[in-house]
Amino acid sequence: MLALTPTPLQTAGERALFAELARWDTGGAVRAAVVASIPLTDGPLNRRLSDAVLFVPEGVAVIRIAEVVRQSGVVTALPEGSWTIGPEGRPGEVLQISGGGSTPLDGLMRAGMDIAVRLRSAGLEPGRIARLTVLVGDVTGLAPADGDLGEGDQVALLDTRSLLLGIARSSRYTGVDNPRLWTTADVRAGLEALGLQGRGPVVEELNGEGFPYSPYVLRRPGLMAPAAMAVMAASAAPAEAEAGPAPAPAPADAPPPTASAAPAATSAPAPPAPPSTPPPAPVSPTVAVPTPAATAPRAEVAPTRDTVAIDGPEEVPDDGGIGGLFAHAEPASDPSGPPRTSVFAQPPPARPAAPAAAPPSWGQAPLVHESIEQPSGAGAPANHRRTALLVAVAVAVVLVLGVGGWLVLRAGSGGPSGRGANTTAHHAAAGPTPGTVQQVSGVSYAAQAVKVDAACAGHAYGQVGDFLQATQCTGLSRALYSAQLKGGQVVVSVIRVRMPDTSTARQLRALADRNGSGNVSNLLREGVRYTGSPTGLPNEEYASAVSGSTVTIVETSWVDPAAAGSAADLDAAATECLALETPPFQGG
Repeated sequence: MLALTPTPLQTAGERALFAELARWDTGGAVRAAVVASIPLTDGPLNRRLSDAVLFVPEGVAVIRIAEVVRQSGVVTALPEGSWTIGPEGRPGEVLQISGGGSTPLDGLMRAGMDIAVRLRSAGLEPGRIARLTVLVGDVTGLAPADGDLGEGDQVALLDTRSLLLGIARSSRYTGVDNPRLWTTADVRAGLEALGLQGRGPVVEELNGEGFPYSPYVLRRPGLMAPAAMAVMAASAAPAEAEAGPAPAPAPADAPPPTASAAPAATSAPAPPAPPSTPPPAPVSPTVAVPTPAATAPRAEVAPTRDTVAIDGPEEVPDDGGIGGLFAHAEPASDPSGPPRTSVFAQPPPARPAAPAAAPPSWGQAPLVHESIEQPSGAGAPANHRRTALLVAVAVAVVLVLGVGGWLVLRAGSGGPSGRGANTTAHHAAAGPTPGTVQQVSGVSYAAQAVKVDAACAGHAYGQVGDFLQATQCTGLSRALYSAQLKGGQVVVSVIRVRMPDTSTARQLRALADRNGSGNVSNLLREGVRYTGSPTGLPNEEYASAVSGSTVTIVETSWVDPAAAGSAADLDAAATECLALETPPFQGG
């Protein structure tokens, strides 16, 4: 197993999975495959759709590392609907995945389609793409035990046996109706098309992982069908050769046969070749004559016509093992040739447009007068055009200055335009206030309370509070929203924490996602109330996201737990409410 992590891993789940894969060592001793860390995100909050891409000789799969937060037990995975977690043999609660959501299948489906589009844009045919979910966290079991959800969806635990089973089933799914294996050139071109950062794998590494060597990209869309035809033609050729002698020559009006199908020996001498082409090589009389029916399909498969050279020519030069996709990326310059510079054309001397375009430089008038007094001839029309140009430029400048002054006076006098622009800018800078309504996925969320603080000390508890005490944030913005869902009235707490840098923001989110680690205090916990509000968030659902140095934490709860709707609806609302606004941080 070849694990590629060109950039630093961002989540604890990623680090756990790639640490497990690194234990397997490279090569095909445990499993022949390539796993590359290529995260795919969606939306302004960069919510993860998938975390890695799996290449096996049979095909491609996308991998989602689902970190289970604040829960433990047996995960029940379903092809449709929310996943659950709880004690074995008993009903569980809705699964909470780090970053929000209770099932990764929708995001994986979108990631698979995105990867298919990227590969096809690069001229690669991906075939069927499998989807593999790896559960990381306090998970004690999985139902179904084999993790097969059908239609290419596989689920595995962070365990060697479970991972191997998930990869094997993914390979089987992608290998159906696949006429050609992925080669070394195909994988390298695919990784480049998907945006793999840093150094890519060399040919020797991919060959050791079970990918057949090829200097050309073979998974071209136009070559998928001819590949199967070539296999059929190759199996049919021996049978036709044993059936008997070659058929009678074609009629005179038939098209001339190809060079591969020319008769081996004839009594008439061959016509002389044109002087510009070398004479054909003599054909041995003992060579069997292939029939046109057997050679026609072969003529459609021309590896040098519809393929793209990736690993270099047939005779690979001695380039230190870096050849192939990365060979000749920077062509060496020829010291004997001309310098690699651009030569700009010299502007015509008879067009001094720059001095004439400056209206205040009326000192140029004598030059214009002198050109006017020149004798008529070839230069006269140009002089008249120059004078007209100066007049037109002067008029245009006067008009622009007049219109600009009128607009300035209008804005300064408090006209409607000035008032509207100032009001919009003030509203955007102020952010939501109590009473502000925001639409998210067709639901109206009304802001009930907002608060902004310059520091986080004293506004968090548990391990999260200890972390924010040692690593001070640079801003804290919180809000309470209420909305009416189909299950009843819901209260939403939105918290945004601005950290000094991206690294500490990711650490805060990973700590807050962990079960029993505490959290940043919501406004209800600090005593803020509004009409009809609960005193806390019982049985809340949770979602989080990180964007740069800002961490967003959302908690949702039913106002009346006795008349509450389903936990799945509450969990879906938590993920959607990551888009709700909070007031801007102090100091911008």
